[in-house]
This record gives sequence, C-alpha cells and structure tokens, in this order.
Amino acid sequence: MMMDDEWLDYIEAQKVSPKTVKAYTINYNKLIDGLDKSVTKSTQRDILELIDELTDVPNTASALMNVAIQVRRFYDASVDKLVNARERMKIKIDERRDIINKGKLEHLPSFQDLKRHINNLYSEQKYRDFLINWLLLNYNTRNQDLQLSIVSSKKEANDLTKNYLVLRPGGTMMYIRRNYKTFSTYGPKSFTFKNAKVMRAAKAFVEEKGGFGDGPVHLLSTGANKQIDDSSIQKFIRKRTLNGISEGDINKVVVSMVDNIGDFKALQKVSANRGTSIENLITQYHLKFPLV
Repeated sequence: MMMDDEWLDYIEAQKVSPKTVKAYTINYNKLIDGLDKSVTKSTQRDILELIDELTDVPNTASALMNVAIQVRRFYDASVDKLVNARERMKIKIDERRDIINKGKLEHLPSFQDLKRHINNLYSEQKYRDFLINWLLLNYNTRNQDLQLSIVSSKKEANDLTKNYLVLRPGGTMMYIRRNYKTFSTYGPKSFTFKNAKVMRAAKAFVEEKGGFGDGPVHLLSTGANKQIDDSSIQKFIRKRTLNGISEGDINKVVVSMVDNIGDFKALQKVSANRGTSIENLITQYHLKFPLV
C-alpha cells in the first residue's frame, strides 16, 4: 500500500480499528493513483471528476468522497463542494436501497418462516445450525457476534476481546459479546437468559465436539474444533440460514415485523441487542419505510 506523509500524519491521529484503517487506506490510494497532486493540494473539482471516472456505484463513490473530506478537513483544506456532492450521493444511495428493499419485501421469508426453520433444525438435531439461527433471530446479531466460544462457567469467559456463550448451572445461560462491529460505541454486552431448547442444543453440540476436555468449544469451527477464519464467517453462516439469506436480511424481517405490530419497546430491544440506533434500524433495515 502507498503510504505518503499526508496519509500517515492523518491516519496516525485517528482512533479507528485496524479494519477501518485498511478500508480507508485502500480508498485513499485509489484517489492518489488518479490525481496529479496530493488530496489536499488537488482541487475539489479534480477529486470529484476522478471519483466519477472510478465508479458509478453510489456507495463506493460516497466512501471515496468521505476519505477525501476527512483528509482535507484534517489539513484545513476546503470541502464544501465535496460535502454537497456527498449529500447528493446519499439521496441516490437511499433511492437505490428503497428499490432493493421493495424487491426483498416480496421475496424474503416471513418472521414465522424463520421460526419454523429454527424449530426444524432442532427437530433434525442440527444443533450448531439451530444455535446460529436462534441467536441471529433472538439477539439480532451480526455475523461477527457469532464467532464465539462455549464455556461451562463465567470465569472461563476471561478474554476481554472475545465472545462467549456460558452454560451456567441451573439452566441459565450468558451470551457475552466483546467483539462486534459497534463495540467502540456500545461497549461489552452481556445477556442472561433461560431456554431449555437452547441449553439442550448447546450441550449436545459440545458433546459432538468431544466435550470441554480440551477447553472451550467454538461455535463456528471445523470438525477438529478449530475456529474458522473471520473472512469465512459470512459464507459459513449463510450455508445454515433459511434460503441462504444474510444476517442483515434476517434483521430486516425482524425490524419490519416489530413495526407492523407497533411495538416500540420491542424496537428498542432490537436496538440494544444489535448495538445500533433506532434511527439506523428504521433507515437501514425497515423494508416499508419511505426513505426519500
């Protein structure tokens, strides 16, 4: 990756995750590769013309504009034309999302379909698949949230960078999340619950993996209990969901169902579970909400 002083000084001053740094750097390099001068010394018109040449995908264009705006603001360079262009692009993004969501409204399964799928997985003794889908539906998780280890006591859930499902004596369980997308905003999340089916499924899955003799049992793992790589999580999970739908689409079904019954408290619960704002749930995940 290209690393010039303009970029290094900017990125070193930011408090963002390594994953975000990588994404920003990729987009910055796309700009630098096509500009005759640095991002701060180039005109806003040159930057916008380059972005128009690079992509006609609204989300990609917006991401490139965002990097240019942040870098230029850091060095007190003008950004008014870039900001206005980004706002216009946001309208295009919302219009495109609305079109996509209207199509999904006709083709996505219902909330009851998802519940039936979960019950079928349990009946078929597909315990790992049952646990994945149950957590997706009941705790509104993203894929990364399911990269978890199953342990038999809370004291074993001692890595502050990992997620855990704790099987406690007496039938209660704890779902601890410390590695998820919005952790920096919402911090660690811990949910205590009691569900006989989930407990039986978790115990059965642990037994399938040979028990706790060698330590925690990983939910997303190979036959040898080797945790899968983060880059494979999405594919791994979609192999086990109804019709291969994504976690985002499952959340859209839940959010839309909650709105249909007019339960604001339930929407607040989804917001707390997922670690996202109610506004974001409505604009990003509601299939019927008028976006423009």
